[in-house]
Amino acid sequence: MKLLSRPKPEKSQEHKTTSASITKVYWPLALSWFFMAWEGQLAMWLIGLMPDNKIYQAGFLIVFGIAIFIESPVIDLLSTGTTLGTTKKRFEQITRFTLILMTWVTVAHCIVVFTPPIYTFVAETLLGARPEVATAAWYGLAWMPVWSACVGWRRYRQGIMIRAGRTGPISWGTLVRIVAMMISGLALYVSGTMIGLGVIGLSFTIAVFAEALYIHIVSKPVIAELTETDPTNIDNLTLSQLAKFHFPLTASTMLMLTAPVLMTRALNEGPEPIIAMAAWQVSSTVVWLFRTITFALPEAVIALYKPGRERYLGSFCIKVGGGITLTMLAVHAFQFDLYVFRAIFKSEPLVADRAATAFLWCSFLPLLNALMAYYRGVLTSHHITSARLYAIIIALAALAITLTLGLRIGILTVVLAAAALTLSHLVELATLAIAWHRSRHLASPTT
Repeated sequence: MKLLSRPKPEKSQEHKTTSASITKVYWPLALSWFFMAWEGQLAMWLIGLMPDNKIYQAGFLIVFGIAIFIESPVIDLLSTGTTLGTTKKRFEQITRFTLILMTWVTVAHCIVVFTPPIYTFVAETLLGARPEVATAAWYGLAWMPVWSACVGWRRYRQGIMIRAGRTGPISWGTLVRIVAMMISGLALYVSGTMIGLGVIGLSFTIAVFAEALYIHIVSKPVIAELTETDPTNIDNLTLSQLAKFHFPLTASTMLMLTAPVLMTRALNEGPEPIIAMAAWQVSSTVVWLFRTITFALPEAVIALYKPGRERYLGSFCIKVGGGITLTMLAVHAFQFDLYVFRAIFKSEPLVADRAATAFLWCSFLPLLNALMAYYRGVLTSHHITSARLYAIIIALAALAITLTLGLRIGILTVVLAAAALTLSHLVELATLAIAWHRSRHLASPTT
């Protein structure tokens, strides 16, 4: 039998090197995302302690949708810092660019939230929220003016650290954030200082400020080690050059974040909108916990990519996404999701049942997210950021068409939202894959 058995081929040195690098770079980032996802779980648990929590669960969907959309210009500072943060000169230029964006998102948040006609238009007209839900959401958003700015500061500093391969402290930073959120949220709720979503909004702001401060401190040694200049690259990045690189990423993110807007609108147009919104928010919070592990993949691919590594990086992304999808299917099969919705989040029975249905329909999102992360990473490494924008536009069109048709047919809205989101991810994945394979003739990535 030994003569007939084939020896397993030894892994190439390149494969071993890439695997070791992935372990060093990716897993601390994945752990950071995983910790951050617990912020939402804690928020839903706190909301579950409040009376009439169905309104607050629905309102949290509005808080999250508006805050994240306003934050979108600073989200991709992580990719910008990772790709371009190679020298002290570039670091200084990226810092100035970051401060401009931080100011912009803070002003935008204040204009939207503290101008009643604008807020009413956004929350009730665009998102279709009932007045009582919009009012509940406002109290959360009112305590979050600097939330986006803090996110921007820590993400660009994290990008510099990822570029240098120093990802370990990033996980600790997110743990600081979760602990700060838990302590402040419980203190505000127990003391009775605040009520409703004001507790969530202020605790979110305190938490992200604590994380930004921690990342600012631990990134200083990394920045001090940056070389003054890089003779192989052009160090003088103008604001227009930074904008040319960054804004296609931002535009794609902003468009991507209109997906929750479209789904929220669809949930409000169907029957029993408050129950539908509450169920979708409860389900999405737990789905987010699983999906976030894949969100660290683009930066890992960017940091480790070089010609010849495509196969190894792609295989790793598939293993991560596929493993999470299988885990979600098992969680639903054993009704662990339903237990969380009923026993921990204290959701009403109908809300919990519909949330479990939505959870099942979202099970394949992690696998799709992981595959998209691979293509986003390699495209960004080649500075082909516009492809991500085109992919999002096409995916949004597919999402809007699916939601419109589903509402006309009368599909249960939480099922419709999950199915439409999954289909749009498939369309986006196909578009990114086509863009990458068409660009393979390009030269090696530059930094």
